[in-house]
Amino acid sequence: MGEVNKLNTFPSIMRKCFKMGLFKIIPSQGISKEKNHDSNEDIGQKDVVSLIIGDYGRWQLMMTFLLSLFSFPCTFHIYLPTFTVKATKFWCRRPENLSSLPLEHWINYSQPVDACSVRVLPDGITAESIMNNTAPILESFVRCNEWDYDRSEVGDTIISEWDLVCDRATLTNLAEVVFLIGVGIGGVLGGWISDKFGRKKILIGMMLAQSLLAIVSLLMQSYLQYVLVRLVMGLVSVSVVYAAFVLSVELVGGAWVTIAGVCNFFPLPLAYIIVSLLSMVLPNWRDLQLALSLPGCFLLVLWFVLPESPRWLLSVGRTQEAKMVLEKASKFNKKDNIADIDKLLTLNKSEIRTEEPSVLMLFKGYLLKRTFCLFIIWFSMTIAYYGLLLNIGKFNLGNLHITSIILAAVEIPAIALSIPILFKAGRRIPIFVSMVVCGLACVASEVFSISFEDNWIIISCLMLGKFAIASTNIMMPIFTAELYPTIIRNLGVGASQISSGLALICIPYLWELAKLNEHLPMVTIAALSAAGGAIVLLLPDTIKSKEPKRSANSSCNGTFTVTDDRGQ
Repeated sequence: MGEVNKLNTFPSIMRKCFKMGLFKIIPSQGISKEKNHDSNEDIGQKDVVSLIIGDYGRWQLMMTFLLSLFSFPCTFHIYLPTFTVKATKFWCRRPENLSSLPLEHWINYSQPVDACSVRVLPDGITAESIMNNTAPILESFVRCNEWDYDRSEVGDTIISEWDLVCDRATLTNLAEVVFLIGVGIGGVLGGWISDKFGRKKILIGMMLAQSLLAIVSLLMQSYLQYVLVRLVMGLVSVSVVYAAFVLSVELVGGAWVTIAGVCNFFPLPLAYIIVSLLSMVLPNWRDLQLALSLPGCFLLVLWFVLPESPRWLLSVGRTQEAKMVLEKASKFNKKDNIADIDKLLTLNKSEIRTEEPSVLMLFKGYLLKRTFCLFIIWFSMTIAYYGLLLNIGKFNLGNLHITSIILAAVEIPAIALSIPILFKAGRRIPIFVSMVVCGLACVASEVFSISFEDNWIIISCLMLGKFAIASTNIMMPIFTAELYPTIIRNLGVGASQISSGLALICIPYLWELAKLNEHLPMVTIAALSAAGGAIVLLLPDTIKSKEPKRSANSSCNGTFTVTDDRGQ
């Protein structure tokens, strides 16, 4: 019986603990058991939504699949800079009278130092004189104002469009910094917006805004305009992901919440692969962005198909709207045996909080240590995951597209294996192992890059590191949520996203460390990943915690949380 109780409790715990974009938490609405003080029997209490439509059925399968599609356009825009901001070779443009001069001869003659300055050309110089080494060589240089770019791997990019080289090279990362700032802001605000206005309205509204912004960015004629659009795009994109994720897990119950939540991550590596393949066919950044923006427009028609979350509707007192959704879902799932839905919904009451949460509670007693440790772990994990994801082009490992596809594909088994790990293993040790393995793999890639010239050895190390940190990326939000008591659980997870947001801002500048030493960026990722893994050992393993105590008055009606003493 003890093992059964643990299994019944586990899905309820897991239900509180998923993320998307910057990670968010969904409070539980699952099966709970409490002891009747007047008898020795355990009475199973199932929330009203699962009682009416079941934990999982054909209706939930269709809806969760449709909702997972919203992750594609958002991930497209996150991953686009891998190709649209790819740094390539460039050189000062040849004058018209030397257009027939082979490029190698032109660069050797006119730009002996770098492409930012060009040698002053003497009067009457010809292509033949330069090729024959008879052209006079003046030791005077002027600043170059026009450049040409190597387009053998990628076509027109943001860099070539607005000449973000030489003294403007520092602007290259600006668009991605502001985009990730938008992601950070959206990660903090996304949950509040979705709770305030509902999942469906925010999902479709933000999807519309994202599609329009993506198309508007194609019309931008200045880099500043493009940067401003990317800022808003970051905020909107993560809000779409969050609303879709919340809605999908609120439509299912029981252990399916865990499975449905993890399955929402599968579109991410698939989106990386799609971007990589399309960039081979559409090398110019405007064409690529247009192609990747169109799918979001088609998703808008799902407004007529997707329901509002019945659990959210119940939590805000909109019972009749919830009844309409549940009746349709029940019929689709062939669960017509519910005699009186009205009576069940009437008996359903939201839990009333007796204590208001406060940010200061995160820094009191035993929670001070947990908050501090989680701040460091989240920062380390974000640097490791996004440092590897968004800087693939900096590795220069042969064909960028093939390398990108390979490193994206390894995330698929990592996500799949997270499901049994979450159900069977602890939290602390798997996270510790995965972060340390990522750190070791990064170090190994640098060591092998010195000792071997074979790119596939280095790619293999990066595959191992990406696999490991992708697993951490799934498990860490769950572990975080379980470490905080119910009343401040969302606050605790939100606080951890502040450190994650700071890490995201650092990502575009991570490879600037290569100016000090070419191995420093990867060593930094390795050190932070290993340090974050070590700090995990300072925290308790929540899977070994005792079964949460539930108050006798706790109802099971929706997006609220139940009373427990987990984390105390």
